Amino acid sequence: MYWEVAIINLRHLAKRNIQGNTQRYLAYFFSIVFSVSIFFIYASFIFHPEIVNANISGGQIVRVALIAAEIVIIVFSVFFISYSNAAFIQPRKKEFGLLTLFGMSKSQLRRLIYMEQTIVSLVSIAIGVGLGFLFSKLFLMIVSSLLAVDEPLAFVLVPKAFVYTIVGFFLLFQLLSLLSLLQIENLEVVDLLKDKQKPKKMPFVSKWLIALSVICLSISYYLAVTMTLNNSFLRVLPILFFVLIGTYFLFSQSIVALCRRLYRKKKSLYNGTNLITQTNLIFDIKNYSRLFFLTSIITAVILTAAGTLFMFTADLKKQGMDNIPQAIGWIENDASVYSVIEPSEVEKTLKKDGFKVPYKVNVTGVPVTTMIPQIGTGEPSENQSLLISERDYNKVAAFRKLDPVELSGDEALFIFPYATLDSQFVQRGDQKELHYGKNIIQVTMLGQRNQTVIAPIGLATTLMVVDDKLYTDNTDNVPLKQKVRVRGYEIKDWEDAIEASEKIEKIAINPEQNKVQTRAPIYEKVRQGSMLTLFIGLFVSLLFFIVQGSMMYLRVFTNLEDKKIQINALHRMGLTGKEIRKILSAEIRILFFVPFVIGMIHAIFAFVALSNLLGSNLLGYSAIVIGTYFLLQLLYYQVTKIMYERAVISTIK
Repeated sequence: MYWEVAIINLRHLAKRNIQGNTQRYLAYFFSIVFSVSIFFIYASFIFHPEIVNANISGGQIVRVALIAAEIVIIVFSVFFISYSNAAFIQPRKKEFGLLTLFGMSKSQLRRLIYMEQTIVSLVSIAIGVGLGFLFSKLFLMIVSSLLAVDEPLAFVLVPKAFVYTIVGFFLLFQLLSLLSLLQIENLEVVDLLKDKQKPKKMPFVSKWLIALSVICLSISYYLAVTMTLNNSFLRVLPILFFVLIGTYFLFSQSIVALCRRLYRKKKSLYNGTNLITQTNLIFDIKNYSRLFFLTSIITAVILTAAGTLFMFTADLKKQGMDNIPQAIGWIENDASVYSVIEPSEVEKTLKKDGFKVPYKVNVTGVPVTTMIPQIGTGEPSENQSLLISERDYNKVAAFRKLDPVELSGDEALFIFPYATLDSQFVQRGDQKELHYGKNIIQVTMLGQRNQTVIAPIGLATTLMVVDDKLYTDNTDNVPLKQKVRVRGYEIKDWEDAIEASEKIEKIAINPEQNKVQTRAPIYEKVRQGSMLTLFIGLFVSLLFFIVQGSMMYLRVFTNLEDKKIQINALHRMGLTGKEIRKILSAEIRILFFVPFVIGMIHAIFAFVALSNLLGSNLLGYSAIVIGTYFLLQLLYYQVTKIMYERAVISTIK
């Protein structure tokens, strides 16, 4: 009977504690609900019968992407729940000390904390699964639309989604709740009661660690700015390492040193409410440093991930036009006949489907071989290129708005079709021998350009452009049968020419030999994949944003009781409500926007690296991403500020 009463009393006390700490639990609760909802929605797709049975084209690729997203959600949930549990226990140590002093045993205290966390977790899981089930139909409709399937995925009850979500998150909560109880395992009553009374010391600063933070961040930024596609795989981990080390010591040392310097400037210190704001900051900055570090890194991750997905998707059309120079292109290895496609058939198909042709390409050349270094090893290797005239090159370059080339004598220009690769195979002034049959042409290289001009297919993948006279003198006697012809058609509104492109591909006599290249179908497949990745990634990024905002919210409300005592004392000393709001706003503003600024700087350098990799100027897109994130952060800040000010000022006597 005694134990039953005790358990009932503990349950009642746990519920009362949750109700009394509603403001503190609010952001945590919504973050967990959102995590559970997203996890359930993704699981509903992963275990959907039509996806499992591979009845939907492209469904398996999305399934793999969603499984990866589920893993990210779980890992991030572990981190966030662990952080939140610690944040809930820390400010309540005095409360736990009083309960112990009144006769509650340590086992009962642990049971009380365990009940509180279990109640919150069960309610969060229930609401999260309910919302996930409610919105899973909408998710399936959107994914079906992006996959361009004939019939959208049917809305069905997926038992595995319920089992994995409910059981998985419940076990996760139980494990992390038990681990969080270790924080009070070895603390005595005196330690619990005096936890808040421990004096705060002036934070220690090391000049060497400040220098280390500057050096690490400088190295990471340099590596990012000079990153290319060739060295990107080797640089990602070093950049990540130096950013983490540099950012940690930036907040634990450099920012602390800056605060101490500001504290010594008496003129600004005694101006208005700066004395209180800066004094609070300098003694709390050491505690804030870990939070600043975590939230700034999360901010950088969100901006970089969301920005990369958005910018890649937004820049996709330009990438398509850069990599596939004409909407329709093909190569005839025998220039004397049309053995792959008759141009008249292509023109007939395009005209029938209502597409206009701004320009056509008809370039003939001679296949030549020359020695160039291999990618990676640098060892000389024989490479086949198509020798074309300066006139033919400049004609197509003008249509594509590329810089013309001016050659004379024995000068030659090497054209490599992949702009994102910075590989240099020839240097200005190099002497090269171009071989075709038994003939040799001696040329002096003018340099190399990494760009596409005509369809980079087969023998025309790389080009060797020479002076018109040099070309005529050396190729006039070459039979047309031994030459290569490259044809191409640019189409207005080419992205809508998917069906027309597929018809032309079917007309081709030898499509299996990859002699035909159409832009629209490739673009559409990549666009679908990019949109799906963006759609999935934005949910995960939104989850990260809510979690990092919740961490700051928790930090603000962790010290709520201490702040109430301080503000009451300041009010009795004569501070007005306006001045108190100014102090509170300044403290919350620092908490929300200092990590944002550092995370934004990290992301900007990541965007520069991405611009280099894609060979595009993504400044405008990055500004949109950062601006959107700033507005969301500002909204979160305003909501937190209003709630915090209301909670503090309402107690002023």
